[in-house]
This record gives sequence, structure tokens and C-alpha cells, in this order.
Amino acid sequence: MRPLRRFLAARGVDASRVLPAGLPEAEGRIELEAAAGVWRAAAAAVEDPLVGLRVARELVPGDFGALEYAVRSSPTLRAAFERVSRYHGLLNDRSRVMLSESSGEVCIRYLRPGIEARMPPPYIEFVLGSWMNICLQLGDTPRMPSRVLLPHPAPTDTSLHRAVFGEGVRFGSEEAELYFSAGVLDAPLPRGDASLASVLDRHVEQLLLQARATRPWSTRVGEDVARQLADGTPRLGQVAARLGVSPRALRRRLEKEGTTFARVVDELRRGLALELTRNPGVSLGEVAFLLGFSEPSAFHRAFRRWTGRTPRGG
Repeated sequence: MRPLRRFLAARGVDASRVLPAGLPEAEGRIELEAAAGVWRAAAAAVEDPLVGLRVARELVPGDFGALEYAVRSSPTLRAAFERVSRYHGLLNDRSRVMLSESSGEVCIRYLRPGIEARMPPPYIEFVLGSWMNICLQLGDTPRMPSRVLLPHPAPTDTSLHRAVFGEGVRFGSEEAELYFSAGVLDAPLPRGDASLASVLDRHVEQLLLQARATRPWSTRVGEDVARQLADGTPRLGQVAARLGVSPRALRRRLEKEGTTFARVVDELRRGLALELTRNPGVSLGEVAFLLGFSEPSAFHRAFRRWTGRTPRGG
């Protein structure tokens, strides 16, 4: 949110119209569903659907904190993206970054499982655009991808996308991916420093452990449930096993936070339902499936209980 806040201020836009109330100026985390709403609100506030790319182009060194400094000290672009993959949880613990190689070409894939796949285009373009911005800053000469795949329809004018990603950008893919030739990724970077990178790695690993250890149990439960919702109504025992605690211990920890497993699931479903039903491209049947309801009628009843109205109705 930091670079977005700066972008809005530079254009005279009141950040309170876009960012969640109470978000700290320097540090803080927000729910992924809230982040989706932020990027939609930002696009509306500046009347520009390409706001994600524009914010990415205006990044300054340090916007991503310790993880970024570790990335910038990497000896090659491959090592830089491997650090992005390894420590991505510092920025977003609901998605992943994965590298794979085939026939001399390396794919960097931004994995958005389940509900995360519904993040709006400005968010996806900000993430991949940020990677490209840092790539350009790391070398003395531009190191462009051979192709870029984006999971949304092409805008009328794609000139900004070509300026950021090169001529190989394609739209309407199943995934969000950058492809580089192995030679480009493995060429030495002029300011790489393996010794410094090793020191920074230890620091970032400690930050990641601290972030995981201090998250509320309700947040951990919500994250796990969000990944499993499409498989049906989640069960406390299954979630507890994945989180490495007994069902009884998980109940007690949620009670200490003033909530219950059922309430966490219900509040998560409510937030996701409100977000997904704003997207006319997602059918109500698909929303019901993504939220783990056995049939659309069960989703309609739940939505009326949450809001007093029907989905997309009165």
C-alpha cells in the first residue's frame, strides 16, 4: 500500500477514499479481500484502469523493505526471483511465486489459488509490473522477458503494457506469468553481492518467522479456510491438523481472540461474497461454488442473512 499511497498523494487524491481506515502510515497488513477493493477504488479514484502499472513504474528503492534489499543484492536475476519466491510470504501469505524451467526458458508464475485468482487486473499488473521495474533497475542494460501472460482481457490501448513488459505481452491466459530465457536470468548482475545477500537472507528469514508467529489465530484459520473453500464447507478438525494443533487447542485460541471457528468461516464467506458479487463476470453459481456452498440456494439464504437482500438484487 505504501507506493499506492504515494501515487495518490502526488495526484491530489485523498487516500482515505481508497485505503482502509486505520491503516498505519509505515507498516501494517490488510486482508486480501480488502486489497482487492483498494485497487478497484484506486482505479475509480484516478479514473484509470491501468493504475496498477502506473504505480509499479513509480516504485522507489526500499518500497518492499528487507525482502527487496535481499533481492537487489542477488548475483543474477534467477537468484533474485528465487528470493522473491522464498520470501513472498512477507508481502502476501495467500499467494505464491514459483519458478520452473523447460527448453531453456524459465517461467516465473504468480500462483493465486482459489479465491485469490479473482484479484482485479490492477492488482495483478502491479505485482508483475513491480517485478519488471526492479529487473530494469538491477542491470545496466534492460533484461526483458521473452513473453508475459496476463489473466484478463486486453484493454483497448496496450501501449503501456508493451512499454512495461515488452512486445511479448499476451492477455486472457489462465495464469499470470513472466518468461525469460535462461541466459538472461543467469547473466551476472553488476551490483550483485553474494556475501551481502547471505546476510540479508538470514534477516529476512527471521522476519518471516516473526510474521508467522505473531499472526492472530483467527487470521491463520481464515487464510487456511480461504484456500480450501471451493472443496466444500471446511471442518475445524481438518483446519486444526493443517495448522499443527489439536481441535481443542484451536477452539481455545479462537475463544481467547473473542471468536469461534464458525464465526471466522461465516465472516470470511460474507466478505468474499460481497467482493465476488461485484464482478458481473462471475456467475452466482460460480460464487456459490467458490465459497463452498453445496448448492446456490444455500448461498442465496446466507447472503440474505448477511445483507438483508439477494445477491445482485434488492
